[in-house]
Amino acid sequence: MIDIVFRSQKRRDLLLLLGEEPRTMEEIKILLDVSPTAILPQIKRLADSNLVIQKNGSYELTDMGDQVFKKVQSLVNVLTLLERDNYWIKNDLSGIPQYLLDRIGDLKDCSLVKPDPSQIFEPNMELLNHFSSSRYLMVFSSFYRPEFLSLYSNLGRMESEVTLIFTESVLEKILHNYERKIRKFPTVQNTELFVCNDGVKLAELIVSDRGIMVSLFDRDGRFYHDYMYCSESQAINWATELFEFYKSRAWQVNSETVIDNFVCTSKNGALLKPMLLSLH
Repeated sequence: MIDIVFRSQKRRDLLLLLGEEPRTMEEIKILLDVSPTAILPQIKRLADSNLVIQKNGSYELTDMGDQVFKKVQSLVNVLTLLERDNYWIKNDLSGIPQYLLDRIGDLKDCSLVKPDPSQIFEPNMELLNHFSSSRYLMVFSSFYRPEFLSLYSNLGRMESEVTLIFTESVLEKILHNYERKIRKFPTVQNTELFVCNDGVKLAELIVSDRGIMVSLFDRDGRFYHDYMYCSESQAINWATELFEFYKSRAWQVNSETVIDNFVCTSKNGALLKPMLLSLH
């Protein structure tokens, strides 16, 4: 079966095309840019393997063909992801739970963005401007990025839904330098603030209706300010699940009293309770 599907590029493309919906010969010719004489032998090969049938003038997948399509599509997505660049190979993926690693091909349309080396310590105005008109924004960050605080505040005032998750050390730094500003967050109706333990193997995640941004540490725990960006709905859904995974394992900071308790406990070197659970 692997030989049938992958030995021929035309057969693989045809299987993926019919996995979307049944197609007539005319549609197959146009969408795959092939002639009938070139594609008919491939249709016959798939039909002989009980993967494709002809029905009401169209070609469609059998039940078995649909199962094969799902596996092939997942594998092709992963291969496409890895062939575009080596970001996912050279960096640490241990901050991503297994059920999302199994679907990492959903990020196949992501593009690698490398900031100018001369500007890596300056505010990332490209990201700030891009997400400034979001209808909702979900942010997980395990490193200190104070220039983004104005973005969160502005979106909150615009009545966009804003949900923030910081690691404890990041929240400590923000409170130390911007305590008045961060204390306002729990009082804004459409803004949520969460904190989780340090040690998360994920540098940063931003999810919005405008797209997603994912930053990873390398395998030695270093961060180079590169990030992956995508605006496709499949990637947004994947990133939303990753954010919800961390949100479910974080502690909500929903009042100034909780902030006071956090400040006191963090000075003593421990949070009120362990919040980040096992990834798996």
